[in-house]
Amino acid sequence: MPNHKSITPKIIVIIFGLALISFSIFTLTSIQSKPNKPVENGGHLILDINGTKITVEIAKTPAELERGLSGRTSLGEREGMLFYLPERKIATFWMKDMKFPIDIIWIDNNTIAYFVENAAIPIGNGIPTYTPDKPATHVLEVNAGFIAEHNLKIGDELEIPAN
Repeated sequence: MPNHKSITPKIIVIIFGLALISFSIFTLTSIQSKPNKPVENGGHLILDINGTKITVEIAKTPAELERGLSGRTSLGEREGMLFYLPERKIATFWMKDMKFPIDIIWIDNNTIAYFVENAAIPIGNGIPTYTPDKPATHVLEVNAGFIAEHNLKIGDELEIPAN
């Protein structure tokens, strides 16, 4: 007949060991986060693009989408504006009243689909426009030189939360 006094401590040790292993696995997987996961920060998003964090303002309403960065004199080094398009489409962007050059990045379902580097500011009466060759769900405007500095490529991924 088995000795219950010697079996019970062994079972408790085994159960405790399994619980400890389960907790360790849960903790490790919870600590590891996706590098491109956006973080909300006071009405802005912090996006991670190829290891570089940038704070972006959100443009969603028709007025915000039309205005964009028009009339501003600059963006901070790690700042941008993220446009949530009302539908997946080929969206032309204009440089009306822009006072500094920018890089424009069209994003389709969290993947860079197209971009324009160093989009020109208006000179005289002309207003430059830029049209991608692919549809997009979002557009990101950042300082000119950002794409080259961070070696962005078509197909790079970043996570953008749904509207």
